[in-house]
Amino acid sequence: MSAVQPCRTIKVFAFRGVRSRIFAANFLGAIADEKNGSGPGPTILVCLLFGGHAGVSTDQGAIIYGFNPDRGGIAVWQWLDRLKSGDPFPGVVCDDTTVFLAAQQRALSVLSFDIILPDPRFQEFQTTLDAERQSSHYSYGFPNGDGDCNCVTWPERLGLPLLTGRMDEFVALRGILASRRFGQCL
Repeated sequence: MSAVQPCRTIKVFAFRGVRSRIFAANFLGAIADEKNGSGPGPTILVCLLFGGHAGVSTDQGAIIYGFNPDRGGIAVWQWLDRLKSGDPFPGVVCDDTTVFLAAQQRALSVLSFDIILPDPRFQEFQTTLDAERQSSHYSYGFPNGDGDCNCVTWPERLGLPLLTGRMDEFVALRGILASRRFGQCL
């Protein structure tokens, strides 16, 4: 019988997007401005704040990594239209800590919960995350599209046992503020 390993924690963070009329009107207005050539379009930060986002941290939230689509320099309005149509984009892993801080500054409810794993499984996850940060193996797509995963389902691809891949379902889960332990550990 092997010795029981120490526990290590991975924090999962998520927030549902801003849905105020003013924010939505500004967001949609910026998209329209970009589409008709009269403005630069929304920033990626504004897109993430509008849509919501999820990420993971192996250091208690000091750095939160998120999975994002690489739009490859195309206009934001075209990128969003293509995602809505089901098109996949190459996935990139980014330090999205500032995205979650911006969500908190806008008084969005940033939820988090702990996934507690025995140290060997934590180390496997850390190794996989580090490899993804260098070059993701997955394509990004909206639910029911042709991508491999999105920001909510990506942690499962890395080996975290989560429950759903839709942002509205994910942040509405009862008990999401609790922790979940998988495997025997101290």
